This record gives sequence, structure tokens and C-alpha cells, in this order.
Amino acid sequence: MKKNAVKVWVVCLLAVGGLMACGTQEIRTGSLSVIPLPQEVVETPSAAPFVINSSTTICYEEGNEKLASTARLLADYIREVTGTEVKTATKAGKNSIVLRTDPSIGHKEGYELNVTADAVTLTGATEAGVFYGCQTIHKALPITGGKALASLPAGEVKDFPQYNYRGFMIDVGRHFFSKEYLKKLIDVMALHNINYFHWHLTEDQGWRIEIKKYPKLTEIGSYRKATMIAWGSDEDDGTPVSGYYTQEDAKEIVAYAAERFITVIPEIDMPGHMLAALASYPELGCTGGPYETAIRFGVFKEVLCGGNPKTLQFAKDVVNELMDIFPDAPYIHIGGDECPKAEWEKCPKCQAKIKELGLRDTKEHSKENQLQVYFMSEVQKEIAKRGKKMLAWDEILEGNPNPETTTVMAWTSAGASVKAARLGHHTIVCPISHLYFSNPGYNRLKGISSMERVYTFEPQSEKLTLEEKKNIIGVQGCIWTEWTKDSLKMEWQMMPRIAALSELQWGNPAKKDLGGFLKRLRHQLDLYGVHSCHYKEDIEDVTISVSPKGQDGAAVVELSTFDNAPVYYTLDGSEPTDQSQLYTEPFTINQTATIKARAIRNGRASNIAEETLTYNLATMRPITLQCEPDERYTYQGADLLVNGLEGNDNYRSGRYIGIYGQDFDATVDLQEAKEISSVSLGTYLVPGDYIFGLSGLEIYGSNDGSTYNKIASKTIPVLEKGSKNNVLKRDTISFDKVQARYVRIVGKKTPELPKWHPGAGKQAYLFLDEIAID
Repeated sequence: MKKNAVKVWVVCLLAVGGLMACGTQEIRTGSLSVIPLPQEVVETPSAAPFVINSSTTICYEEGNEKLASTARLLADYIREVTGTEVKTATKAGKNSIVLRTDPSIGHKEGYELNVTADAVTLTGATEAGVFYGCQTIHKALPITGGKALASLPAGEVKDFPQYNYRGFMIDVGRHFFSKEYLKKLIDVMALHNINYFHWHLTEDQGWRIEIKKYPKLTEIGSYRKATMIAWGSDEDDGTPVSGYYTQEDAKEIVAYAAERFITVIPEIDMPGHMLAALASYPELGCTGGPYETAIRFGVFKEVLCGGNPKTLQFAKDVVNELMDIFPDAPYIHIGGDECPKAEWEKCPKCQAKIKELGLRDTKEHSKENQLQVYFMSEVQKEIAKRGKKMLAWDEILEGNPNPETTTVMAWTSAGASVKAARLGHHTIVCPISHLYFSNPGYNRLKGISSMERVYTFEPQSEKLTLEEKKNIIGVQGCIWTEWTKDSLKMEWQMMPRIAALSELQWGNPAKKDLGGFLKRLRHQLDLYGVHSCHYKEDIEDVTISVSPKGQDGAAVVELSTFDNAPVYYTLDGSEPTDQSQLYTEPFTINQTATIKARAIRNGRASNIAEETLTYNLATMRPITLQCEPDERYTYQGADLLVNGLEGNDNYRSGRYIGIYGQDFDATVDLQEAKEISSVSLGTYLVPGDYIFGLSGLEIYGSNDGSTYNKIASKTIPVLEKGSKNNVLKRDTISFDKVQARYVRIVGKKTPELPKWHPGAGKQAYLFLDEIAID
């Protein structure tokens, strides 16, 4: 945020109507380069800014209630950010912010903003465009809190969104969040130009929306007796969870969102994830129960009976009541994911329906998958009667649905959006790998790396043709609430990554620039504070980067923050303070050391960032790979293996190289002949994610880099059934002392996943870290 402080004489209007000078007051000027970055921004620093004071009026077109509502919201934003009360009116005077519409602007959500010293003119193609222009004004204001006058810089903005669907999903099935709190989150969405709130209303663990025809859904299904305490645990916390929204509550949320040009998309997940409904109405299942609202998370075999006509009628009744509650929603989301077919395979009603429909197994689709397509298509027809479209998760593609009637949310991978778009489906991109903000693995990423993962993702894969890319209609972030029980965790999962999401959804991908985004992020974080929102504060921590100098095994250490805050560091293990060494430029290390660093902003200290650089003969020496890392897990390349930094508890963190279906093969140049007697290699084991360890290790030595002699080898047992996930292992091989300059390390992959594994017979991943040579 630019703070051009100048002093001006402010003329105060007295209650009696006279004028007199009331002294000087500081003016601070903001910036039109906000988040998300507008398509075109031109600021004119040489021109006088537009100063906001108590005489400022926000003017709107008479008789246009939507603009009147937006004017009131803008007045609220100005008061919250600057402490200045402004008026709203239908006639412009001096020092006015004028809101108006003009369809010739083009894109229905586009706007043009013109700022001069005398007036601000905001013209939207529609009222929605005006609203997004007001959000730009909101974010362009300097935060003064009444201590100074705020001003907007002279300039122009021309803006419109990249995608028409810009969504955020919140799951309330696992944990219930109040109506008033959801309104706060809707305000957060509005701040980021998001226009769809995907509301996941039902789950195995709770049914959260009143359906008048089926009252037991909330009487019974909204309650569960406890919650599991951790993945894989048989223990629960003994604390009941309950809560639901009446239809009037839901309508109130819909109206609140609509005032902010956000459409609410409801989701009732079916035919899977229905234990809460089955507990309420057992006759809807294949076995008739008894069923219980789940206290554990995961995928359950108990699902709606696909062959029971009463179950299909239930589904139709529910979506019809939903469409009454959400009349303006163009989509109704009916889930369609994670629906095991084990019960259907032995259910007489399901098998009878399959026979009636003449369904047969094909190479691509089982007859049970095709039964799900029939079930969903019947629900889709009910939705279509009301002029709406069906949304579903990408597993629905397992049954070959009609692209004309089914819009796909691609969550299982980035590749799922490619598949859906190629099949001709309108596709909303929300892969778990990048846009599931509640994903526990990716949430272990900290600071800039956490933001970078979202910001650098490209929703329109280059694997798609230009015509196929047109099927990518939107981008969405998601929060699932298995482990999100309170507002604090909800908010730090959302913020600040939702700022990076908003640039994917709104901005021009050709202008994507992580450095520029991070410069604008500081003001966005400060705005979160103004609006009492909590963001994940590790974004303010110091990033410690280590790279080889290229000679003598020296390491170059860089310390950085996203906002170039002052950084203090130590190398002796002590905690840094503002009396410690101030970082001014990269420095070198050539021995084992512990680096600790913290940023201090206006007396406020960040958390301490810490890295221990551990030296051995391979550290910071040249290394070449004879194998090809997976493009998703290459990161900084081979140097990761000799940078002196041990791997951590997250294989996605950039501390490991991932290799699929290949042996590991690398050569380290010690730069002169050395006497060596052992080699070790770190591996990370996550058998649940197909990540296995080494099955063997071979070491070769050379003094000329061309002729190699085998020094030693060993066999390593393949992981056994029951092996734990997330284990960092170091495989070491020792041998008699030998002289070598070049050391080649070959790590044998696990030949294939063993019979006990769900992926038996498939290739395994290797995730590898630090090489140590001694």
C-alpha cells in the first residue's frame, strides 16, 4: 500500500452553516493495484488524489435498489477502513463517488473506474460490475482508522473476470457453523470477488438442512453422539455434535449473499455419503438398517438403495424443496462421489433394476456404475424441470453422463478436469492437490510455499486444445470440516490462500507474477485485521533458502520475507532478537550450523524459522541424475539431495524428489579424490499413497568420471503389510575404506506393489532426500 502523506488545510462545516479553517490533517493515499489485480490499472502520481472526508457522498441511480444497497455497503467499508462516515444519495455534488451502469462496458461483471481529485466515477456493465468496482475501492483505501484522511490515487481501472464461475465451498456436514458466522465468511468471499458459495449441507456425519416432507432428517440425522479423535483411531471424543438450518435460515443466508452478488449453490450428496439420512429413514438403504449417523470419517459401504423407487422419490422430493429454498441457484449439486457398490452388487432391488434397465458390464463401466448414472439422470430430469442444471463431482464420469446436462466439479486431480473438458462437460476446477484448503498434507506447507502452490496452479491445462479449454468455466476452493471445528481454524485455512485463489479466478493468467502478488498481499493481510478475520500467520515468517555456491562445498544462505520486513538471525543456536545480526545480503556457510531467523515488524516479532545445515562429504557438491523425477515432485532438482537439509514429515513440501516406476540413479562429484567408507540415502515411506522404500542399494566409485568400480551393494526388504505411513527412513551401506572422486548411488525401486496392497501389481513411488557420504 502506497502512503503518500501530505498535509492540507481542511475546511470544516460548522453546525450553524458557516465555514472556518480547522487546521491541518495528514492524508494517506492507497493503491489501485489490489487483490485480485485488475485487468488494466493506470495510476497518475503527478495528479492530485481523491480525498475522502465527511462531505463525501456516494451517489447512485435513483430507483435502483441494487445500487442503493451497494452504496450502503461501500459506505460501511469506508467507515471500517478509514473511520470516516460518508453519505449516500441519488444526486451527485462535489467530492462524490458516483455509481452507475452502462451495458456498453461489455462483460456483465466488468467495470471502469475513473479517479480524479474532484470525483470518483464507477461504471459497471451491470449492478454486479459496480459491486466489484466498489470492492476495488474498498481494497484500494489506505487503512487509517480515523487517524488520517484517506485518499484514492488519481487513475483509471478497466476490469472484468477471467472466469464466470468463481466459487468457494464450505462443508457444514461434519461440523455445524452458525448462520451469523456463515455471513461473515460470505463477506470474506465478497472481498475476494467470489460469486458462488457452494454450501455442502449433508454428510454421513450430519444432515444440516430442514426438509419439511422428511422431518426426521433433522430430528435424527442432524445429531451424532461423538467424533473420532484422529484418522485411523478407534477412540472418539465423547462430545455430541448437532445443529441444522431451518428453511428460513437458509433463505436469509441466500438473501445476504445475493446482496453481495454471490449465488448460493446447495449440495445434497447422493447416493453415497448418506448415513445421516439412512439413520433417519432406514428403509432408504439396501438392507433396511439399523443405521447410525457416523462418528468416523471416510467412505462407507452403506449408501442409498439405487433400485428402490421410494429412494428415488425421496431424492426427487429433497431436490424440489432445495429448489424452493434456492430459487436463483442455476445449479443443484448432487454429489455423486465415493459411492461404493458392494451393497448394490448383492441387493435384490438393485439387481432387479439393473436387469429391468438391461444394463451390462462394459470395459469402461460396471453395470452398478451405470445404475448410478440412471439414478442421477432421473434426479437430473427433476432438476431440469425447474430450469436448473445438475452439478456433480468428477466420479460421475465413471458412468458416462450426458455432457449437455451435467456440469462436473473436478476434484480428484488436475487430470480430472482435463478428462471432463475433453468429454465436453462444463468443468469447474478444484483439485485436492491445490485447491482443497483443508487438506491435512498440504496444510503442513508453510508461508510462501503454501501460497505459491495455489498461486502458480494453472486451471486450464496445456494438455487441452483451445476449444476444450472453453469447457473450463470456473475455479473453486474447498474446505472440508472433518478436523475444522471452530472459526479460528476455518479462517486460517481460508486466509491468506483465498487471496491467491481470487487471482486464479479473476485475473489475467498472462500477468501472473508471484513477486508482484506478494507485494500486494501485505495490505490484504491488514484488511483481514480490520474486518476481524484471522489469517495463517506463518506467511509472515522468514523463508530460509540454501543453495550450493558451486565450489569448496560452500552453501549460500538467503533469508527473505514476502514483504521485505527486517530480518535478524543467529548461527549459534540462540533465539534471534532485534539485537541479533541484521540480514542485509546472502552469506555463505561451509560447516554444520543451525540457522535461526525472525522478522520484526514495528516491534512485532514473527515466529522463529529454523534450519539445521548438516555437512558430510556430499554436501553442496555437484550432483547429476540418471533418472527422471516426476514433474510434480522435482522442485529444485538434484541439488535437494545434497543441500544439507534433512527431509521433513511431508513428502509434498519440496524437501524430497519423487520418482515413479524407476530406480534412483545419481552421481556425486566430491571435486577431489576422498577416502570414503559409507553412503546413506533418506527415503520417505507412505505406503497408503503408493510410496515405498528401496529394495536394494548399490555404490560405485570412480576417479576419472568414466570408469566405475562397484564398491558395495545390499538388499533391503520390501515393506510388509501393516507398515506405517509417514515414516522417514535412512538406508546406510558401509564398506572398507576406498578412494573415489565420483560416487554413483543406485537405489533399487520396489519392483511392484505387493499383493497385500490395494494397488497390487502397480508401480511404486520413491521419495528421496539427503545423500550422506562419509
